[in-house]
Amino acid sequence: MDGIPAPRKTTQLDRNLVKKAVKTSLDDLREKNSGLFLSSRAVQICSYAPDLAKTIAGLILSSSDLDFQGECFSLLGLQSQEVGTESVENCIKERIVSVIEMNDKKPHKTNEVEPFLFEDDRVHGVEF
Repeated sequence: MDGIPAPRKTTQLDRNLVKKAVKTSLDDLREKNSGLFLSSRAVQICSYAPDLAKTIAGLILSSSDLDFQGECFSLLGLQSQEVGTESVENCIKERIVSVIEMNDKKPHKTNEVEPFLFEDDRVHGVEF
């Protein structure tokens, strides 16, 4: 048969390239539609985020220690003019959900240290 190329034998390199392309595509899809690809456990945990955020925001906003409030707002990335109950709750909820989504993407049974919700460059260790 003239003009028709012979079937090409699939090599290990071809398979690896296909695997890598599929993984990259799925990772991109997950990143763009993060909430759609969560495990059922992560979805369940996310359902608690609004109540947890409301409680944490209430503790922050009810504090009479202005330095504490200022530090909390700074860690949340909020400016003083943006501070209101709803904005603080939403910011905390977004951070909680973000960490849940990030940790849900990782393979389970890892010894890697989980990220903090509120990272601060000045904090180099946890003191108890």
